[in-house]
Amino acid sequence: MAHGPADQPRIFRLFALVALAFSTSFAITIVIATWVYHSLAPAVDFASFWAAGRLALMGTPALAYDIAAHRAVEMTVAHMGGLMPFPYPPPFLFIVATIAFHPFWLAYLLWILATSALYFAATRNFATARYAFAHPSAIVNAIIGQNGLLTSGVFILGVSMVARRPFLAGVVLGILILKPQLAILVPVALVAARRWDSVAGAALSSILLLVAAWLVFGTESYRAFLAITGQYAGFMDLSRWNWSELASLFSFLRFFGIPQPVALAIQGMAGLAAAILTWRAWAGGDEERGAILASATMLMSPYMLTYDSMLLIWPLAVFLEDRTRPWRAAIVWLCLLGPFLAYFGFYPGPNLTPVAAGFSLAWLTFDPGKRKAAAPFGTAAPQSERVV
Repeated sequence: MAHGPADQPRIFRLFALVALAFSTSFAITIVIATWVYHSLAPAVDFASFWAAGRLALMGTPALAYDIAAHRAVEMTVAHMGGLMPFPYPPPFLFIVATIAFHPFWLAYLLWILATSALYFAATRNFATARYAFAHPSAIVNAIIGQNGLLTSGVFILGVSMVARRPFLAGVVLGILILKPQLAILVPVALVAARRWDSVAGAALSSILLLVAAWLVFGTESYRAFLAITGQYAGFMDLSRWNWSELASLFSFLRFFGIPQPVALAIQGMAGLAAAILTWRAWAGGDEERGAILASATMLMSPYMLTYDSMLLIWPLAVFLEDRTRPWRAAIVWLCLLGPFLAYFGFYPGPNLTPVAAGFSLAWLTFDPGKRKAAAPFGTAAPQSERVV
């Protein structure tokens, strides 16, 4: 039965207003950020993408991983203070090369509009337009020009197509080689569901991207990438991160002074549990297997950042549909709000993204009122299937 505004719990009406405010703020943020990029040349993450793309276009792609050379190019368009390296695999250079043009502000604008459009199209399977940009980190991505909208869009789009177009879904998911930590559980899910066509598509596209990058950007680019990856691991070993900036369970524990070996061990156990629950959901055709995979993914790697948490829009949208337990959506959203507020200095506590992911995974997995999907993975899914 349809619910009118008067029938909805007060928290839903309140959240509708909050969601609308955040969605409106997202659009306003893009306008303001474009002006700031044009006028003030801020030291933001997008400068790292632009500089890496510029070096690739100049025929020196390996220098994108040379911190000094990369920073020198960043300084031509932004007033850089600290370091803003480029730690992404060489296939990502294909993406950033498309936005490495002048003027800098226009490159940013096209980047954020294109990635926002991809993300919005991907989330249409399960989130209304009002809620699509209700995730607080959407604004974070817009401000600093990060890739969370791109990577979450690819992840959600690929997972959403598995039942309808399995091979093409795999091809899309293979693009996550651009950010491998978001793809750790994708093979687990696809194998559990016996979607060998999707596995083949993912293997094909990821291998083609890796080979294409090797042919275009050279072996030295891969050597330089592996070198800077080792440096990033060293940063974590030496506790050079502000632990509230990272969005992993590992960083959450380190914030409270938990020794690194213990934090890594707990992170590993949580990752194993997340993998088991993902297998269980996808092997059994769980109704919310897509949201479960998104939640579990955020618990897999010690190196996750706030902008990566855009994946949690999927479980958040599921909880927003449940009018009997509106507190679940409220808790997840408030956990995601903390890291957003931290960007503006209003929240000094730990990054609560892993808490949101953990609650989401538990609630989605152990819900006694949940039903199985209408069509198992071994059969053709009806066109009316909502997700996956």
